[in-house]
Amino acid sequence: MPSTPLTHISKLTHLDTAEAYSGSEPFEYPHFYTPTHLAKEASKKLQEKLKAKLPNLTEREKGRMFGVLVVESEKGLGYLSAYSGELQPELEKLPFVPPVYQLPKGEDFPEMASINAISKEIRTITESESYALAQEQLKHVEKETEENIRREKAKAKKAKAERRALREKAAKLPENERQEWLDKLAREGAQDGMDLRRFTRAENLRLEEARKAAAKFDEQINQLKAQRKAKSAELQDQIFKAYLFQNAIGETKDVKQVFEDFKVDVPPAGAGECAAPKLFQYAFQHSLKPIALAEFWWGPSPSSEIREHGKFYPACKRKCEPILSFMLQGISVKPNPLLENFGADKKLETLYEDEHLVIINKPAGLLSVPGKHIADSVQTRLQERYPDATGPMIVHRLDQDTSGLMIVTLTKEAHKQLQRQFLERTIHKTYVAVLERAIDKTEGVIDLPLILDIDNRPMQMVHFEHGKPAITRYRVLETTANRTLIELKPLTGRSHQLRVHCAHKLGLHAPIHGDNLYGSLSDRLCLHAQKIKFKHPVTGEKVMEETEMPFSV
Repeated sequence: MPSTPLTHISKLTHLDTAEAYSGSEPFEYPHFYTPTHLAKEASKKLQEKLKAKLPNLTEREKGRMFGVLVVESEKGLGYLSAYSGELQPELEKLPFVPPVYQLPKGEDFPEMASINAISKEIRTITESESYALAQEQLKHVEKETEENIRREKAKAKKAKAERRALREKAAKLPENERQEWLDKLAREGAQDGMDLRRFTRAENLRLEEARKAAAKFDEQINQLKAQRKAKSAELQDQIFKAYLFQNAIGETKDVKQVFEDFKVDVPPAGAGECAAPKLFQYAFQHSLKPIALAEFWWGPSPSSEIREHGKFYPACKRKCEPILSFMLQGISVKPNPLLENFGADKKLETLYEDEHLVIINKPAGLLSVPGKHIADSVQTRLQERYPDATGPMIVHRLDQDTSGLMIVTLTKEAHKQLQRQFLERTIHKTYVAVLERAIDKTEGVIDLPLILDIDNRPMQMVHFEHGKPAITRYRVLETTANRTLIELKPLTGRSHQLRVHCAHKLGLHAPIHGDNLYGSLSDRLCLHAQKIKFKHPVTGEKVMEETEMPFSV
């Protein structure tokens, strides 16, 4: 009996749940959320299927992101499932929703066939014997003419030196003989100069002929490349127009329009291939009401960004935010929680103050400097408190979620001197943190270079080729069955350095408790700048401040 085609398998899986669902809850903001109970239940069912039907996924070199979308249909609640990336036939053992738009491969695309034909013609030229001969001849002539001209110039220089010596000898001769010598030497010098110019001109002409012979091939290649580029641009435009997204109210826009509306001229590579857009596209095309979303990583962690097997992660921002902003129009979505000022009702504690600087204890949730959407910050509050302060006040920053000690300057000179101390790494900061699990290490140094994760700003990731140096010294203070209290001393000051060094698999592989970016959401990020030591920028005296740890293990 023939098997049922994959295209006929229903993409909707029924969801048995005893949990009451009112249908009136707003949808979670997709780029920062905790999966709901329904989304976790659907994820668990998909994970069980992955273990049963695709067990080898956890043995691959790198895992991938999977997603579920709980939806409401005429028959009740169910869920759709998808994976990020291009279509993978081996994964189609499970009823994953199809891509938003499946790009034809190779010769299946008429325009691509034309582009491939041009590429083949370019290869035919560059791999031909005549092309190789022209290139080899050019290299030979370039080397030979350079050596010939250099040799002739050396001969001319030597002859000139010999004539100079003869002129000095001629000074002792009688006037009539001396003049005859000088005239002869002048004629020889003029002749040598003419001969050198004539020789150089001839060699350059020979070189020019060799370049022209090679350039004929280059002209052909450049013309073909220009044709290919024009056809590729036309093809890309066609793909953009065919790559259509649908939203909750039935509107459609192509991928280029979606990103242009978001002030992005060219969509990034892979836009629309993440799990979330695929799930919403299928739901809207089949009149299914989205209820809850969850995306999780499955398989080995990558070497750059922090992704742990089985853990939930929000939709990426660079590729998905413009798309989902359009697709979710018509659905009630909760506001972005990151736009909320979590430090609004929290006070700044002043620990040290003089006419040059202030040391404050920043509460978790308060920005160090004004953000794009939130003005309230350490900087704005202290500007109000010290209206006569001069120059930049902020010398260093703490993440919004991090609490602890900050130095704020009140004069230009103090700012300049402290900035120099930070650059010279003579200011010593000590943090305390609680890790999500117990670790078997006691102390050491983490050296992992960091770079911005452009797909998920403001997150950072490890990158050994292009990352900036980031070094942290650590010492374990206390461990329990499932937590670690640790002391962290950053030797460099990269953004999110401590958070990434703790969470990354090549670091401590234990996220800081409450880290909503690299670990799991909780009441607060358990990271606190506890101690700071530096030299006073004016008096030169040693200054040291310390605070109590605002959380427990």
